[in-house]
Amino acid sequence: MNVQPFFNEIQNLDPLNQEISFNRNLWENNDFFNDQLKSDVAWIIENYEDRISRGDIIKYLSTENADLRVGFLMSMIWGHGAGENGRPDNRGPWKVSKMFEDFAGAERILKNADAALENNDILDAHLSFKNMPRCRVNFFSKFLYFLGKSKGMENYPLIFDARVAGSLARLNSIEPDANSILKIKPSQDAEFYLKYVNLVHQISGDRNLDADKIELFLFNGW
Repeated sequence: MNVQPFFNEIQNLDPLNQEISFNRNLWENNDFFNDQLKSDVAWIIENYEDRISRGDIIKYLSTENADLRVGFLMSMIWGHGAGENGRPDNRGPWKVSKMFEDFAGAERILKNADAALENNDILDAHLSFKNMPRCRVNFFSKFLYFLGKSKGMENYPLIFDARVAGSLARLNSIEPDANSILKIKPSQDAEFYLKYVNLVHQISGDRNLDADKIELFLFNGW
């Protein structure tokens, strides 16, 4: 993956200030069938209103009393919101309800992922989510990214969703325009995800660029 032609554009990106807007009424009025989730969402809306940035989530997860569940919900709200070049995914509240149908099981998944990242084990962190319904790599990789950054990991996880996958395909294609007729999705395979993370970190080291700047460049849709 040759990012050298885009070096200056990537270098000028500021991932932590990437702010996403979300429909607060949609989240506020959803019946999560769980009082704790409703309380968590109310707290997030009270503190962030209808916009949330990458930096906000990382800062929250870095605090001493951070709750993994709240950090995960912030990640899902961010991930289902709308950026400058995208549209919101209004299925977010419904999907989160499904993710937490087994509330105790969901809590264990978050704790297992957290423990894996404490051991710098991105593969195991990915595998922790294999039994969480309605939560594929497109979304849990966002949480892993925020959590890894909050821990100060050197080789932290990276966001891997359809936008990133599509940009990767175009960058590595001899006919980039042909990809416009394809629906490219990220692989759900944990080994493939680890290869993607390692590749971007390798390129970031070779080019003296932050890995999440490269990821944001891909996320923005090259």
